[in-house]
Amino acid sequence: MMHQFNQTMDYLEEQLTGEVDMKRFQQLSGYSYPLFSRLFSILADMTLAEYLRNRRLSEAVTDLRESTEKVIDIAMKYGYDSADAFSAAFKKFHGATPSEVRNGKPYRVFPRLQLSLKITGGKNMDIKIQKKPSFTVAGVLLEAIDNSKCPSAWENLYNNHSLESLENLGSGQSFGICSDVKEGEIINYMAAYDVVDKAKAEELGLFLKDIPAAEYAIVPVKGPIPASIHNAWKYVLEVFFPETGYRHSGSPDFEVYTEGDMSSPDYQMELWIPVIKD
Repeated sequence: MMHQFNQTMDYLEEQLTGEVDMKRFQQLSGYSYPLFSRLFSILADMTLAEYLRNRRLSEAVTDLRESTEKVIDIAMKYGYDSADAFSAAFKKFHGATPSEVRNGKPYRVFPRLQLSLKITGGKNMDIKIQKKPSFTVAGVLLEAIDNSKCPSAWENLYNNHSLESLENLGSGQSFGICSDVKEGEIINYMAAYDVVDKAKAEELGLFLKDIPAAEYAIVPVKGPIPASIHNAWKYVLEVFFPETGYRHSGSPDFEVYTEGDMSSPDYQMELWIPVIKD
């Protein structure tokens, strides 16, 4: 994954003033653009769109200081529709206007990012690979939401349905399901319970989703939510994937919750991340 990630970042660097060829992008990264964007945001703690915008604004300084190109031409080169839009973004990022930077005012440097394997000093998560049979879930689906809005799916679910009625649909297991990701941290998120009785779930007006059989990395998560989930994802992307040759398959991934105090340092749950081997 590390080599593919850095190759992909090299390609995006070459396209700061051009269009990304999605077919070429997928060949290099092994991921769709939306899924890569989501994984990038976990690794870098910023969205891919934000990173690329910052890189363009950083690179634009060279054009301003080493050429006599008009500001409007530089703006168009880096994907802005007008000099005003470019100048506003430039000033917000650098703290000075394009003209001021051209005339010698200080500016911000935003270096390109590369992934390097972290030395973990023997601190390993006990991740297992397991094939799960197909199953069905029912719950509340929120489409194209920011990551931070995921808790509202649970609020919606519990405000309209009793815990007892949800647990009676199947084994009582609850899942947070991320799927069909869009750029950056925009995802589809479902707060759901596993279902045996589909008719009962339909009567409750819940959204049903069939999950096909798949192979998953079962990742133990310990500690207060959501920080522990974020840390587990970072470990998977920075250590587990590069070391083992597995990668995300692109299918839905799951937060598998247990009963208990989610703010406790002793709270335990799992992530099920669908994987394929390179």
